[in-house]
This record gives sequence, C-alpha cells and structure tokens, in this order.
Amino acid sequence: MVLDLSEFRSRIDRHRVPAFLLAVYGWSWGWDAVYFSFGWWETLPVYINSFPRQWGLPIGALVVVWASDVPLREWLGRVLRWRLHPGLYLGALALPVFVTNVQPALAALGGGTLRYSPPAPLSLLLGFFLLNVVLFGGVEEFGWRGFLQRQFQGHLSVFSAGLAVGVLWWAWHLPLFLGHPNFAADPLFLFQYTTFVLGASTVLGALVNATDGGVLPAVGMHAAINVGAVLAGSGGILEGVVPLALVVGSGAWWLLAAVLVARYGRSMIPGSALQPLSEPSDRSDPSRRSASRSVQTRR
Repeated sequence: MVLDLSEFRSRIDRHRVPAFLLAVYGWSWGWDAVYFSFGWWETLPVYINSFPRQWGLPIGALVVVWASDVPLREWLGRVLRWRLHPGLYLGALALPVFVTNVQPALAALGGGTLRYSPPAPLSLLLGFFLLNVVLFGGVEEFGWRGFLQRQFQGHLSVFSAGLAVGVLWWAWHLPLFLGHPNFAADPLFLFQYTTFVLGASTVLGALVNATDGGVLPAVGMHAAINVGAVLAGSGGILEGVVPLALVVGSGAWWLLAAVLVARYGRSMIPGSALQPLSEPSDRSDPSRRSASRSVQTRR
C-alpha cells in the first residue's frame, strides 16, 4: 500500500514527539555508525570528527513542523527572534565562561600555577566560537529547546520538561562513548557528564522560556559550553582531592536551577507561558484544520 503525502504528514503530526525523536536519533546515530565503522573519530580533527550528527536536531524539528498546520516561516520567525534583552545574551555567554574557567582557577589555588591555554589560538578563538554557533553544537538548540522543550511543556512544568529533554539529550550522546576522543567511558566521567547534562538542560529550558521561544541565547550558551575553558590550572591544594568538574562544573548548573526553583517554583521564571505547537490536526476534516489555524492565530 502506498502512503500518500497527506497521510504521511498527518501521521507525523499525530505523533510529533516520537516522529521528532525517530528523525533525530536515526540521523545522528546513523552518522555515528559510519564514523565508528570507518574509524573517522580517530583520524579526523577532534572538533569536526562528528560534524554531521548534530544536524539531526534541526532536521527533526523542521520535519515535524512541516507536517503540522504551523507554517515553517512562523515557527522559524519565533525561534530566530533576535531582538531580545541584551542581558539574556550576556548572561547566556558569561555563565559557561565563568563555570568552565573557575575550575582551573581552583585547581591552582594554594601554590599551583594558572596559565592561559585556549582550545584554539587567540586569533582563531572567536572563529571557533562562531563555528560552534552556526555549524556544531549550537544548532542542537533548534531541536532540544526550540521544539522538544515546548512540546513537553504541554504536560510538564518548565523544570520537569527540562529534565525530560536532558535525559533524551544525554541518551543521544551515548554512541560517542564508544570511541569519540572527547568522551571517556570511566564511571566518574560518566557520572559527571550525566549530572552536567541534566543540570544544564533545566537552565537552558528556563532560558528559552525567558525568550518566549527564541533559541539564539541558548545557541550562544551551548556554543560557549563547547568552547570550554581558556585557562589551565594545576598544582593547587584541591587538585586531585576534589572532583572539580563535578562539584564546580555540574554543581554550578544545579545550583542555578535550585535558585530559580526556590524563587519561582517549577516554572523557573516569572510568567512562563511557552506553549507547544497547535493541536495536532486531522487533515481529513477541513473544519478541524480551520479551527487549528484559528487557535494558532490567537496565540
């Protein structure tokens, strides 16, 4: 039996989250299988050796929005809103920079050494950040926060939705533990990484609510996380005694999440009103299509 285009779109629209996850995991894990099979994780430069995999996120979101009654232009206009309060951009960039660089500073505390050691030459550091914005990790936010966070918030609080997205974000990375050079399979790293992803996901979820669905500050925050520390510290009294990446790195995200929950409850920000896409439509019923468009227009 041949499935016509209208019925195909209708099925995607009725099962938005499963369809999104199928597209995301299918695309990304498919590329992981190729890279693993050919050993490209070991032979390509470390920051581009899994370049295509993150594009599963915007692809999955675009497929589901295309299948819905929400015009792609309307959705893109919302997620790409850039006229936001400057403090949102500044905070989104400053928080990862602070968290990643306070760790080496503490590692040098008490007689150690602290030196400037960026992940790329200074002349290339801005370019490295911009590549993370437009090509690498930053594009993930169109799917995780631009689509999935708001879908989950149809049934969950901002905090719970952020945790749910974090679990799926964490699982999406699992194939990288099979050999990607930035991922180690030892228990401490896995525990630290898990707590970081879940904590950061709740904060990113709150951030996209603060922008009413705009993802650009979240894209910047994600890119700043990926750039990492520009300082290196060693020889301090805390080095080797306290797992700084866990206590300071992951802990900072959870501390911020705890402060927001304590202040505003599980909504994490005042007046959070981020909604999912319009209700799934039945393309066989023109009256329901019209009603769905009317609801979306009022929103």
